[in-house]
Amino acid sequence: MREVSWDEMANAAGSAYTIQLEGGSIPVTLDCVEQLPPSGRASGSFRLEFLGPTDPILPQAIYPFTGENCEPFEIFIVPIERDSAGTRYEATFF
Repeated sequence: MREVSWDEMANAAGSAYTIQLEGGSIPVTLDCVEQLPPSGRASGSFRLEFLGPTDPILPQAIYPFTGENCEPFEIFIVPIERDSAGTRYEATFF
């Protein structure tokens, strides 16, 4: 698994990604990118918030992501909110 960095994600808000699932996939949009105080992590400390469809709600887990103009990566996401706009997932790199 390659490491996701602040430099890669800092200006990626609004980008579309696909979460690959066994037997399908789910489209998500990177809705929020927030830099966190330094933690000593070489590639930066930050949090990402993705917006996906209302259903299904994915359980917290590591998922493979693909997107345009980037190499595939895997990250651990946690569902944090669900409303009429969709389901929000958070990934924290600290």
